[in-house]
Amino acid sequence: MKKRTKKVTAVCLAGIMAAGVTVPVWAEEQTKVTMSNYVTIDAAREPFEKDIVGALETVLPNVDMELQVYSDRQNVFVEVAGGAGPDILALDGPTDVVEFADAEKVIDLTPYAEKFGWSDIIAEWAYNTSVYNGKLYSLPAAFEGLGMFYNLDIMNEHGWSIPTNLEELETLMQEIKDAGLIPIVFGNANYQGAVDHLYSTMLSCYAGPSVVKQAVNGEIPWDDPQMVAAIDKFKEWFDKGYITDGASQTITQDDQLAFFADGRAAMMISGTWNGAGLIYTYPETDWTFEMMPVLNEEAGQILPIAVGESYAINANSENPDVCAEILNLLYSDENIFYNAVNSGAIQPFPLENFDIGELKNVDEKVVHMNEVLTQASKDNKIGYCSWSFWPSDARVYMNENFDGVLLGTLSAADYMKNTQEYIDKGLEEGATPVLP
Repeated sequence: MKKRTKKVTAVCLAGIMAAGVTVPVWAEEQTKVTMSNYVTIDAAREPFEKDIVGALETVLPNVDMELQVYSDRQNVFVEVAGGAGPDILALDGPTDVVEFADAEKVIDLTPYAEKFGWSDIIAEWAYNTSVYNGKLYSLPAAFEGLGMFYNLDIMNEHGWSIPTNLEELETLMQEIKDAGLIPIVFGNANYQGAVDHLYSTMLSCYAGPSVVKQAVNGEIPWDDPQMVAAIDKFKEWFDKGYITDGASQTITQDDQLAFFADGRAAMMISGTWNGAGLIYTYPETDWTFEMMPVLNEEAGQILPIAVGESYAINANSENPDVCAEILNLLYSDENIFYNAVNSGAIQPFPLENFDIGELKNVDEKVVHMNEVLTQASKDNKIGYCSWSFWPSDARVYMNENFDGVLLGTLSAADYMKNTQEYIDKGLEEGATPVLP
């Protein structure tokens, strides 16, 4: 990571000035800044308050930071639309930011990016996902990927090996089902949009990332046979009872994690963000996160990647300059950043020079998970998650209608054909992110 600030540890304004750090005018008066977050689990929220909020207040003693926790992003949008809301918004990735940008509820960060050199700090692919209509509206956080979680307690008990290809995976799923267990657990009763974990994985790993990229860019139709086949394959698994025995619409995301952790399910298609959830909530469970088995021999092993969270500045904020200074510290001060990652307060950001060797006192399962993620990125074995690389309307349509495919009320071919309208709209309006 390129160093952009001095490692300040002073606890008073005089100490900061003595350290030779230029103090902006706003720091001479007490300023309150609020920051949103969706971390509702106490064990996960506490390190955020200590190693993000507390650390920033130490470096900027005249800033009084307050963490505001929300259960979902809709509550944030309602507050912001009404002229209020937190100063710094934690949103669900670049696609989510577009909705706020279209409503003129977040500010253009381009001037701050030029001032602080953010394009040198943030990985180019991730920086590009945050640019909309030529303007930078957010900073990418939570570099994450989709893959398969394996409950090693269950796998070892039954003598099952981690599959390496499609044939081995399908054989294993049948063996798990025959043993009276759930092969792959998934639930979206409390959040319908979680289905994008599934179709993003299948499209990237079964159709292949080059096919997906061509489809998103309008070079081939969205209902290309390879794209449709990927959705049909998952529908086949669902019909065979491999996915929560065909009842994924009846359990929540929390249930999904519980089913996996307590051994009712052997596998879980999900994202790296669930590593923290397992460590905090189910510390006794032995698990590993790996790239999906090879579902497409030509494409090889693929890990769909994403920016899972984005920081934006509320257009209603009275202190945008203060917010920008705070974000700059979060991304550029090595003490704050690595301490926060090591405490579990945040997932690693997609930084140009992220040093995995700086992960200290972190559970070895989480370290391995991040090694899988960073190595896939380095090897360019990456696919695409909808919340970072789809036009917003296309993602909304796919999220709202994927259950219809699984339940047999909509064919995979029609589902994909209908999505084309929103893909075309995104291209026409310049709302399609740049795919790496």
